[in-house]
Amino acid sequence: MNIRIITDSSCDLPQHILDEYNIGVAPLHIMIDEENYVDGIEISHEEYYQKCAVTKNLPKTSQPSPGDIFNLIQESLKEYKHVLSVNLSSVLSGTYQTVTMVKNSIGEAVTTFDTRNGSLGVGMQVLKACELMKKGLSIPEIIKELTEYRDSLDVLVYLETLENAVKGGRVSKVQYFAASMLNVKPLVFIDKEDGYVKVKEKIRGEKKALRYIINAIKEKNIDFSNRVIGVTHADCLDRANEFIRVLKEEIQPKEILLHSMGPVIGTYAGAGAVYVCF
Repeated sequence: MNIRIITDSSCDLPQHILDEYNIGVAPLHIMIDEENYVDGIEISHEEYYQKCAVTKNLPKTSQPSPGDIFNLIQESLKEYKHVLSVNLSSVLSGTYQTVTMVKNSIGEAVTTFDTRNGSLGVGMQVLKACELMKKGLSIPEIIKELTEYRDSLDVLVYLETLENAVKGGRVSKVQYFAASMLNVKPLVFIDKEDGYVKVKEKIRGEKKALRYIINAIKEKNIDFSNRVIGVTHADCLDRANEFIRVLKEEIQPKEILLHSMGPVIGTYAGAGAVYVCF
């Protein structure tokens, strides 16, 4: 079947993969100090973190406009018979709902899929959909296998600081001060049942926190020689590379997909975060 996979800019996939599979991307929007930017078009990941370092206010993100999504789908259907849209968790953004609304106006030529994930947790499902499409599977077959793959994925995120959580009003300044004084590093996860971000552990020190993630991957007790592990970092490449060195040494996955964390998830995780999807 002649299918095009599309997604949104939260996927954090490297450009070469987007190009290889001709993946369509609907960009989200970021507002920093009253200035609006189109994710990936008007602002790069590097520029985003540079601006965040000097702003006192938490940036705001907003979903792609219905018009942008409609145009992307219509453009895709000029060349392809079907569009499969694989999107950011429906509880983290209204993107999935907007795509579904546009789908309902277009008809059966569009299928939507809720990843219940973010960052490379979305990207890895997009990549999986592309691989299944390449094998010649039908849309129902792709959705069946993609659902099984989604439900098998786990996510743990190391947070360097609670600063963005304070700016967003989710954590009090007293809690932030206490965590900073005690060098507490929160680990959060995405609940596969409902797609919400929740606190997993609060661990003292970076090394212990990242070791916790390595041990969690091991405890999954599966053969990673045929699995991809996704890692994104919020402006902390050295930390991500050191983590990947240990991953290769102790887990030996088939592949490690590394990319910078974009503004959509980076706004909430904050600089220094490492996002691991396995």
